[in-house]
Amino acid sequence: MTPDRQRRLLADMLRYASEIATVVRRGRDEFFDRADVRSRVTVEHYLELLGETSEAVGQSLRSANSGIPWAALKRFRFDSAHPYDEAAAPVNYEELWRFAVNDLPRIARQLRKAHPPGSSR
Repeated sequence: MTPDRQRRLLADMLRYASEIATVVRRGRDEFFDRADVRSRVTVEHYLELLGETSEAVGQSLRSANSGIPWAALKRFRFDSAHPYDEAAAPVNYEELWRFAVNDLPRIARQLRKAHPPGSSR
């Protein structure tokens, strides 16, 4: 995979993280509003995309940027995209909220610093 393709995938991941941050800024009450699932579905969807893209960047980029919790991104993607699979955990919105609020800002900072191996920034 070319460094340009890897940079585009990293940019996509940052865009997904930004969309999640937009929902988080609206607050916990809106996220857990029983009458309106849009916030939860939005976060869940963008976490799926984030996880899917984290797989697509390739092993060389993941290895070169080992501080990013690639396995956690993959797990959120699998659990939310495959709720019918026995290996998938049910979607836990409390866990999604905590991840989006506590972990994703740090991951986004790491993604901003990430670069494909062998490329100049």
